[in-house]
Amino acid sequence: MKHLVVGSMGVNCYIVYNENACVVIDPGDDYPKIEDAISEIGKPLEAILLTHAHFDHVGALKELKNAHPEVPVLLGEGDEEHFSDPVKVYKKILWKIPENLYLAADRLVKDGEMIDVKGMAFTVMHTPGHTAGSVCYLYEDAVFSGDTLFRGTCGRSDFYSSDPAQMKVSLARLMALEGDRRVFPGHQAATTLDRERKYNPFVGR
Repeated sequence: MKHLVVGSMGVNCYIVYNENACVVIDPGDDYPKIEDAISEIGKPLEAILLTHAHFDHVGALKELKNAHPEVPVLLGEGDEEHFSDPVKVYKKILWKIPENLYLAADRLVKDGEMIDVKGMAFTVMHTPGHTAGSVCYLYEDAVFSGDTLFRGTCGRSDFYSSDPAQMKVSLARLMALEGDRRVFPGHQAATTLDRERKYNPFVGR
């Protein structure tokens, strides 16, 4: 796996790969940086997975999709409105809607769905709260948690389509996953489920 920090908001973009292909998770910004990393890996890009549709996580998506038009963009069911009507979604926080936010997903994914990308198996876990369609991707012993779970805290739940009650439920579901797992969030440092179970005040006991 390759980890990139992109954009002014410090989004964690992850590129997961095996001997056959690579997958980009959350292309937040800095398209040239992401494309250079894909080239360095030397495996064809086969999927773009989005943990949610917020602008800071999709800033490079349009350019990436233009460069790889055959590669599907996967988004959690419930976040479609962020792409279809960004004016409605962001009118309270952005004074101008950038053109790169008028986007579309190729496939909407649901809780429990398995995504197989050339031998890489990702399981979708619907974790609403930060947005209605937020998802985490479970891969081997890792959780790509987007803006649901962070090291020592959790994502905000005061945006369009956010829900504090759903966030609490989503965090509880993550804590209930069997065993320990590495957690790769949408911002800040990586962590583990065991660490969050022990120290995170937002996950309950």
